Amino acid sequence: MPDPNLQSYIAAHYLSGPKADAILARSSDGKLKRKKKKPKPDDAAGTSASSGLVFKDESDAWKTAGADEDDEDGLTPQVVGGSDGASSSQAFRKVGSSSARQKEEFVDSAAGSAAAADEPAEFKAGLRTKEEMRAARLARQQRQAAQSTTTTTPTPHNADDEDDEAARLAQQTVYRDTSGRVIDLAAHEAEQQRLARRERDKAAERSTWSQGLVQQQQRKQASAHLAAVRDQGIARRVTDTEYNQHFKDQVREDDPALAFLTKKRAVGPQKPKYKGGWPPNRFGIAPGYRWDGVDRGNGYEKAFFERKSALARREQEARAWGQSDM
Repeated sequence: MPDPNLQSYIAAHYLSGPKADAILARSSDGKLKRKKKKPKPDDAAGTSASSGLVFKDESDAWKTAGADEDDEDGLTPQVVGGSDGASSSQAFRKVGSSSARQKEEFVDSAAGSAAAADEPAEFKAGLRTKEEMRAARLARQQRQAAQSTTTTTPTPHNADDEDDEAARLAQQTVYRDTSGRVIDLAAHEAEQQRLARRERDKAAERSTWSQGLVQQQQRKQASAHLAAVRDQGIARRVTDTEYNQHFKDQVREDDPALAFLTKKRAVGPQKPKYKGGWPPNRFGIAPGYRWDGVDRGNGYEKAFFERKSALARREQEARAWGQSDM
């Protein structure tokens, strides 16, 4: 049993409230206040029937100890509450009355969790399987369809909606030109795009004006060749006639067959050429087919080639005599 002096000291210096008052009152009386045990009819009958001796089992003392004896420290809970239902909100509530409130909170939390489970999360972090992605996509489509159906549901006509629409239109910015006419922004942007596209087409057309017919034809042939090559495969075989003809048409200066091979005549009409020899000139230009063979120049071309031949011959002779003793 704890020391009563120590309990009274602690209650006087460190405790407050009914517990401290009970300890101080008990210590001042000098003895503990206990409730008297009421004699049980069974015990009274047994006592009268017996010779005056009472046999009590100590193992059964725990059954009646809590109901018969008070707590030594006076820790009996004091619950204040009104029995009237109208004044229950203004008075203290009993300890057992919180069960109904806890039940309501549990029901509300269960309903909220069920609603959250019905509505899947929009985004899930981490790796996801193919089935999870498909389920998320289908759920998102269903929500969008439900939202679209709710938005397309006709609403009753209301004058407030007309007022809101009029207020929204009144808040829009109105643009005007120098004459005061209202400018439609959508039509203006479409017109600007049309003019820009027209300028681009004109610029592309002007870039081809400085080109001749041959350049235009070559460009068309190149584009057609690229379109044909795009559909072809990469592999080339011996039976590819187009590939073989491409290499046959190539002319090389060191080809020994050029001495006896004749180039095929191009398809289409050709201009007539002068048949015969003519004096050489610096540019290698052949005379027209109507030339009568008379050189009507001032003789510069003839003197130019004679001087060039003389210098070449002199250099050759100098080299020959300079290397004769070797």
